[in-house]
Amino acid sequence: MSQAANEQPPAQQPSTGVRIVKILAIALPLLFVAWFAISMIFGAFQLAGAASLFKSGYSGKDAAAIKQAGAQAAAGMARIDTAISSPPMRIAAFIPWVGAAVGNTQHFVSAGNEVVQASVPITESFDPNMYSNGAVNLVALDALLKQAPELNTALATANEELANVTSFGPLGGLFANARDEAQAYIGLGEFATGRVAPQRQLILDALGANGPQNYMIAFENPAQLRAPGGAPLSAAIVAFDQGKMTIPFNGYIAGDAFKGHPIIQYNPASPPPWSEPGGLGFVNSGAHPDWRLAGEDLIRSWNTAKEPKVDAMIGLDTRAIEALIRATGPIEVEGYGTLTADNFAQKVVTDAYLDFQSDQRVRQSLNDKVAEVMIGRLMSGDLQTLASAAVALAAEAPGRHLQMRFQVPGLQQIAVDAEAAGEVYQTPDHDTVGFFSRNRNMSKVDVYSEREMISNVTVNADGSANVEQVLTVKNNAPADLDTNEKIGYTTAWSANEWFFYLPLGATDPKIAAPEGYKKPSTHPDGLGRIVATTEGMIAPQATDQITFSYTIPAGTFSKDGGGYSYRTQLNPQPMQQSVALTLNVAFADGANCTSSPDWQATGDGAVWTGEQSIRRTLNLECS
Repeated sequence: MSQAANEQPPAQQPSTGVRIVKILAIALPLLFVAWFAISMIFGAFQLAGAASLFKSGYSGKDAAAIKQAGAQAAAGMARIDTAISSPPMRIAAFIPWVGAAVGNTQHFVSAGNEVVQASVPITESFDPNMYSNGAVNLVALDALLKQAPELNTALATANEELANVTSFGPLGGLFANARDEAQAYIGLGEFATGRVAPQRQLILDALGANGPQNYMIAFENPAQLRAPGGAPLSAAIVAFDQGKMTIPFNGYIAGDAFKGHPIIQYNPASPPPWSEPGGLGFVNSGAHPDWRLAGEDLIRSWNTAKEPKVDAMIGLDTRAIEALIRATGPIEVEGYGTLTADNFAQKVVTDAYLDFQSDQRVRQSLNDKVAEVMIGRLMSGDLQTLASAAVALAAEAPGRHLQMRFQVPGLQQIAVDAEAAGEVYQTPDHDTVGFFSRNRNMSKVDVYSEREMISNVTVNADGSANVEQVLTVKNNAPADLDTNEKIGYTTAWSANEWFFYLPLGATDPKIAAPEGYKKPSTHPDGLGRIVATTEGMIAPQATDQITFSYTIPAGTFSKDGGGYSYRTQLNPQPMQQSVALTLNVAFADGANCTSSPDWQATGDGAVWTGEQSIRRTLNLECS
C-alpha cells in the first residue's frame, strides 16, 4: 500500500554525536555555574571561619589556632581566586559595561590573595602573647618586625591590583569606595613593613627597651586656635618601660598640671614673635606655624617646669578624635551623653563652654574622661581597633590634625616620611598658599571662623609671577555670646594675629589689612623662611579681608623649550572647618592649559577650586 500524498515522511532522528553536543552545551554552563557558586560560597565560609578562628586564637593566646587560621584563610582565598580567574570569567570581563564589575572583582580577589598567601608564614610563627595586661612583649614584637618585610612584594602587587579598580559599570561607586578603603589599609601596611619594620631597634627603644620613654598627647582645642592648631588645654602622657604602658598624667593643663597658666622661662626653639624673652605659659609656647618648632617648644616648656620629662609631643585635635570615634565607635560619657563623630565637636568644643559657663571645671573633667576612653581603646591591644585607628589617623595627618615631634631623630624621620610631622612644607621654585592665625584674646569663637582664600597669579613672559592672595574671614559667632567684652572665654569678638608664608626666593611681601589692624611686619621663621604678619580684631558677624602680595623671580615657572610649569604648595592650618580655596592663574602673553588635570582652562590661563585642607602640591603645565 503506497504512502498517502499528504503524509509527511518520518522525522530524521539526530545522531548520537549531535545529542551529546546539545547535552554538553546545556550541562557544561550549568556545571560551571554550580562549581563557581560552590567555590565562592565555600571560599567565603573558609575566610569567615579563619577570621573568627584568628580572633579567638589571639584573645585565647592559642598559637595553634592562629596558625590554623592562616592556612584556612589561604585555602579559602585560593579557592575564590581560582573561580574568579577561570577562563569563562576572564572572558566575561570583556563584556561591555557588565564586564567592569567582573574585572573589579578579579582585581580585588587577586589583591587579597596576594596578601593572604604572603601572610601564612607570619601566622605560622605569630606569638599571641604580643600584648597582654597593658604591656607589649618586646621579644615577640622583635620577631614580628624581622618577618614583616617579607610582605613588601605582596603589598606592592596588591596595591597595583587595587589601582585597576574603577567606578565604571554595575556597582561602580561601591567598588570605588571599597578600593579606597582597601588602599588605605594596604598603604599603612606598606609603610609599616617597608619603613617602620626595618628600624627594629629604634621601635623597641621607643617602647622602653633601653629605659622609660614618655610621650605627651596634647589635645588641641580649635575653639581657641594657635597657628599650628588648637590651644593644648588638655593633655595626657603615655609612658613605656620595657613595653609596659602607663598613663602618669591625664588632665586639664591649667588645673591638673599648673595652677592657671604660669610663665615658664624655657629656652625656645622658635624665634619672635612666637616666643618672648620673659617666657610663656605652656599652652602658649606651641605657637609656631610649623609643628617641628611648636612641638619642640611645648616639650621644652613642659620639661623645664614639670615631671615626668617627655620625649615627644603629639598633637591631636577634634578632627582627629572624630576620625577615631568614627573608626572605633561612639563614646558614652556622663554629662555629654553619646559622643559620635557627627556631634563630638558641637558638644565638646562649642556647646560645653556655654553649658558649663558657671563652672568650667566640670567641662574640663568631662574632657578628661573622653581622653581616658580614647586612650583606653588604643591600649586595649585589639588588633582590629588598632588597625582601624591607625588608618583613621593616617588619613588625618595630611591635614595636620595629627602632628608628631620626637626628640629621637630616627622617630622624627619616620614622622616626616608619614607626613605626620606637621611641617610647613616649602621647596624652591614653588609658589605657596600658607596662612595661619593665632588667637590673641582667649575667645572661643575661632571654631566659627569661616575663611575663603582667592589667590590671583599672573605669570609673566619671563617666568616670573605677581601674586595677590585675598583672605576673607567672617566671624560667624553665635548671637548668644557676649558682645560687650572683647577679651575672655565667652566674648563674641575674634582677635587674631595672621601669618603668611612667603615662597622661597620671592620678594616684596606686602599686607593690606582693614583700618585698625597692626602695622604689618616680616620675620624669619627660624627654618630659613620668611613670614609676613599683621594683627586685628573682627566684630561678631563681621567680615574682614586681608591681602598678601609678593613677586616671584624670573625663570621660576619657565620651561626649557617653551611653555610654563606653575607649581604651588598648599599648607593648611588644622581647623575644624575647611577653607575654600580658588587659584586663578593667568599668563600675561596667553597660554594653552587644557591638558592639566584638576584645573579648568580659562581664556588666559586656568583655575583650580577646592579646599585648603591638606598638604599638597599642585602642578599646572601650559604651552
